[in-house]
Amino acid sequence: MGPLLLFDKSFLQMLNADEVSELSMYFKFVGTPLLIREIISDLKKQPTERRLPEQAVKALASKMGQAHGLQPANFRKLCIASLCCWFDVPMFGQVPVDPDAPNVFVTEGGKGVLYDSTFEQDMWQRWEHGNFTTDDKESAAAWRNGVQDINLKAVGQHWKEFANEHFGKARNLPELIPLVNAMMDDFDKKVQFKLLVMLMSFLNVSLDAARWAAMLFHAGLMPRLKDLCPYAASVLRLYLTFIGGLGRGFIGPRPSHYVDLQYLFYAPFCMGFVSSDKFHREMWPAASGENTFIWGPDLKKELQQRVETQSTLKESGARQRFPAFPKELHDSPIHILWQKYIILPMGDFEPTRPDRIERPKASESTDKRPQLVDDLDPVDRDRIKNAFRIFDEAKRGRS
Repeated sequence: MGPLLLFDKSFLQMLNADEVSELSMYFKFVGTPLLIREIISDLKKQPTERRLPEQAVKALASKMGQAHGLQPANFRKLCIASLCCWFDVPMFGQVPVDPDAPNVFVTEGGKGVLYDSTFEQDMWQRWEHGNFTTDDKESAAAWRNGVQDINLKAVGQHWKEFANEHFGKARNLPELIPLVNAMMDDFDKKVQFKLLVMLMSFLNVSLDAARWAAMLFHAGLMPRLKDLCPYAASVLRLYLTFIGGLGRGFIGPRPSHYVDLQYLFYAPFCMGFVSSDKFHREMWPAASGENTFIWGPDLKKELQQRVETQSTLKESGARQRFPAFPKELHDSPIHILWQKYIILPMGDFEPTRPDRIERPKASESTDKRPQLVDDLDPVDRDRIKNAFRIFDEAKRGRS
């Protein structure tokens, strides 16, 4: 139980096994395809005097055995689905899984999804014990070579004229983001069509999907991308900020920045996003969703304190109920996220949102147990019906 938490490799590397275990007590983890690729790519890192590449992967895989969470579908697939209005991509902390993935099973009525994480867990266990296949090694080499081939300096030069034309007034990244927002908000059809073409080019969409999206636009159903396809617009917003920052010189040409950018595409699918990467902290205002950014070193410090507290309690023989929130950590990132996102607060928590304050307590409820969805309280009822609607639309989109 806990808020959905998404983290990048930079944060995972900071934690020891006890801190990962402590973190898992308070959050449900959300994975990304990027994290898996970044971890296995370390196999092809240059060895150092302190650690061999295999040892680095084994250490990270050991942590991921505890920290692996639900895996969302690839952002590109979700973005194209959003752009073509095949189904609504959730933007408020739900994790949209890929129904075509081999470990995902959709119930016969299309009302539910079963997610089997056995494959990923077996993979982390295999890597933890140093069992790397030929495919693992080839994947590591391909990913590392692909990242090294990224030439962001050339990308910045390519978009320099565009960035100066549209974002020339910006003096830094914080000033650039409002200009990107203004461009996204513009009702001018020429501007919106230009944005549509840019997004389709970035996603490398198929000809059929491009025709469908263009048809929606010319039919007047897409006055602005953000109105009809909010998730696709969220990806475009980040992409515009990125190329604008490169063109204006606010973002450096490190190839890894392009990988880091893609983590932010998954931000709408979590409640908390934690990173120790300055690029993520600076780009976060351009991300979308009902979520909160957490600076990795701050959360690391808190986890250290919590681990020490638990160790002291264990040594003294004292028992502490779960979840435990020591008073001296009341203003911690963990406490803030729980207060903000957990529907039924526990222990020291007090509700902060009106819909949570008004929910009836167990003692105030009727003795009759709900038999139908409509018998549930309004918050649960609306959430379940919205989930059913998304499942139904996804099923129709595949038929």
